[in-house]
Amino acid sequence: MAVRKRPSKKAKSGYTYQVYFDYKDKYGITGSYVKGGFATKKSAENHEILKRSELITDGKLININEISVDQVWEIYQKTARISRNTLLKYKDRYKNWIGPYFGEMKINRLDNIICQKKFDTFTTQKRGSKEILLQLINNLLLYAYENELIPKERKIKINLGENDASVIEAIDENALLDYIDYLSNGNNKNKKQLILALWIGYYTGMRKGEIFALDVKDIDLVNSVMHINKTLIYDHEKKELYISSTKTTKSTGTIPIVPQLKVILSDYLRHHAYPILLSSDGNYISPNAISTNMHYYSKKHGVHIHFHQLRHSMATRLCEADINPKIAQEILRHKKIETTLGVYTNIKKDIVEKTMSDVFSTVDLSPKPVKNLSKTISGSSLN
Repeated sequence: MAVRKRPSKKAKSGYTYQVYFDYKDKYGITGSYVKGGFATKKSAENHEILKRSELITDGKLININEISVDQVWEIYQKTARISRNTLLKYKDRYKNWIGPYFGEMKINRLDNIICQKKFDTFTTQKRGSKEILLQLINNLLLYAYENELIPKERKIKINLGENDASVIEAIDENALLDYIDYLSNGNNKNKKQLILALWIGYYTGMRKGEIFALDVKDIDLVNSVMHINKTLIYDHEKKELYISSTKTTKSTGTIPIVPQLKVILSDYLRHHAYPILLSSDGNYISPNAISTNMHYYSKKHGVHIHFHQLRHSMATRLCEADINPKIAQEILRHKKIETTLGVYTNIKKDIVEKTMSDVFSTVDLSPKPVKNLSKTISGSSLN
């Protein structure tokens, strides 16, 4: 990078950074570019990357293909038009996987062979996680091309292995009731809100963040419907909660409130005074609160329950009731019908396996051992 440190009386640190480099314009004329006054080295480097991308000769970039994956990521995370939730997801993946394995590589030198070799070492990552990592790499390549940081549009295509064999695990209803009883008798200041979150999840299949983002105005008891239009997310970097759009546009919608849930909501709202539905003091409760509590309870009592099992339970009930997959897609608010069909397939597979096991649980036609076989043979006449 063509960045140098320069003394400055005006700067608090006593120095600033300057960008300088030579270039040829599209007419072949040599020139020099100099700009100073940058407070940090990183800001100067970012400026150099963007400025170099403007200097083209014969339609090709000058030295821009030597930019590293790390350098593209630095610009991408600051300027790319992606949601905050997506950016947080990408930051975590970049910090733990893309950065350590690809960060120092020149982005224009990435190819299918290099990426395949690296991805083959990600043995602890499931296919779904690998898909996100590959998506991020290709997003960085596309961003670099669109901003003229590399000369050609590129896309990595590699084998990520077989699809994950997703286990659709519905929550054990007795375990759920025991956990609700545990909360009811405990000292958690938000226990009423956490219990309501469980019932909403059980009767609707809503995602955890969607439930904790609900406002009272989203609950229409007159028409027995619930409006889903946002989700609540915890930013681990800034250690704060924020409201975001739903997971996909398909996730936004209106779902029915069944009679059982309507009774629970009506009773809760009679004693509730805040605009936020799940609140004991007027503020949002972190969705992590219920996850942490359920994890502690599971470990203490030797059971296995987690919040997302409630969504699996809804999918299981729909499948067992032979609800048309298209209707199930609307209820579960899956973006793609393939997701719903995949869930149905796994559930039906589990049901078939359990049914076959139950059918033969009391039947045993396996060969029986012959008693005193050696004595029988020795005592028999072979003549």
